[in-house]
Amino acid sequence: MNFLNQSYLARYGRLAFWTTPCCKDIKSTNLKNSKENGLQLCKCNTLGKVHTKLCTGNLCLMSGLTLWMQVRTWVQYQKDCPRLHRDVEFPNFDAYRKDDYIDARKTGWGSGDSKPGFTYVVGFFGFLCGTYAVKSEVFHFVSYMAAAADVLASASIEVDISKVAPGACVSYKWRGKPLFIKHRTQADIDFEANTPLSSLRDPETPEQRTVNPEWLVVIGICTHLGCVPIPNSGDWAGGFYCPCHGSHYDNVGRARKGPAPLNLEVPPYKFMSNTLIMVG
Repeated sequence: MNFLNQSYLARYGRLAFWTTPCCKDIKSTNLKNSKENGLQLCKCNTLGKVHTKLCTGNLCLMSGLTLWMQVRTWVQYQKDCPRLHRDVEFPNFDAYRKDDYIDARKTGWGSGDSKPGFTYVVGFFGFLCGTYAVKSEVFHFVSYMAAAADVLASASIEVDISKVAPGACVSYKWRGKPLFIKHRTQADIDFEANTPLSSLRDPETPEQRTVNPEWLVVIGICTHLGCVPIPNSGDWAGGFYCPCHGSHYDNVGRARKGPAPLNLEVPPYKFMSNTLIMVG
């Protein structure tokens, strides 16, 4: 329509006409009336565009040769004309920029690298919180891998030895294994004290295997294939005998005969009193 209204085709001898309502009916129109050959000539200035029309009654005959002039004034441009994309005010982000970046002509390498003191304070406390969180996670992970409460409860036992007669051997269950506690007589102590270590498969002195010479604490499992030996039996007085494959142990639990390669295991224990032993 702009192509036709601006009369680009007039040079080809064609003339276009439009009938529109008279310009006196258009709002914001300044009319200047004059009579020429019985016709009313209207000059309309609408929104800064000058039109020249021939008016007859309520209809205007507008020639295709009409000259369209675009006259813009600042007041009309701001008030009446639509705002185009080039008319939008450019936003100002200076309030969000660092002082070193407001004027781009004055920036240089390393501009704006400085930080206020509160950023270091926030970073320090953030590091402390992160360290505490990592510590808590590691603690929970290690605690999860620890033994259960029932296992810890059976990890150690206390045994009252006040009623164990000399020469007798009592058995208890400790960590799922049989535990032998033998009250050695003075004859047992003297007999094994003279045994040369060269005659032993697994040389150990009685002092290395006992805390108190009168009491022997060993795990009742044969070191050959895991059978349970019989206390106070075998070829050695006051010793242990394994009925499965014929291993013999003396009264200190040292292997003396048969296929057993090692002595009976001595668990960790200590005397809480003269009559109480804690094993484990």
